[in-house]
Amino acid sequence: MVFLSFDDGPEPVFTPLALAALKRYNSQAVWFILGKQAELYPDLLPQIYQGGHDIGVHSYDHISLTTLPQLQIVQQLERTKMLIQKATGQFWPYFRPPNGAYNNKVLQAAASAGFQWNVMWSVDPRDYRSTPEQIIDHVLMNLRPGAIVILHEVSSSTTQALPIILQEINKRGYRTRSLSQYLTFSDHD
Repeated sequence: MVFLSFDDGPEPVFTPLALAALKRYNSQAVWFILGKQAELYPDLLPQIYQGGHDIGVHSYDHISLTTLPQLQIVQQLERTKMLIQKATGQFWPYFRPPNGAYNNKVLQAAASAGFQWNVMWSVDPRDYRSTPEQIIDHVLMNLRPGAIVILHEVSSSTTQALPIILQEINKRGYRTRSLSQYLTFSDHD
């Protein structure tokens, strides 16, 4: 099992393309969304959810959370969490701080807002500044059981690379699943 994650969306062109590719290859992912994007494109959140994917919080406006007072960190997370709940009726207890920057203050703020997991990544193809071929090569070279791949579906290069990545993941015998599928599965072991 491997996990694909998408940061910085939703985005009106590339999110639907990513969702279509995931559906075609019977794959799930987790989206770490920005609240300001969710406000602009609230109709995309139910589409993500209905595709069997998880939706976690990235922040409201992609500010480095470590630079903020704790109350403002909570506001960044809570505001985005409420937008997700309003659009889907669901809450996933996952967050990913912008740029992966966190400290104890950020973790405490996240816990106070109900988040249980700070989800980082193990494979980063730097897709926002790479060609589709570079993205594909990096992801596939670093694919391991349990890998968490960070992608940004707000990039055309990522959208072009995604179907090939998914096809190759399947060929190699991996399954891409959402975190909630894994955590639910693990609870029954």
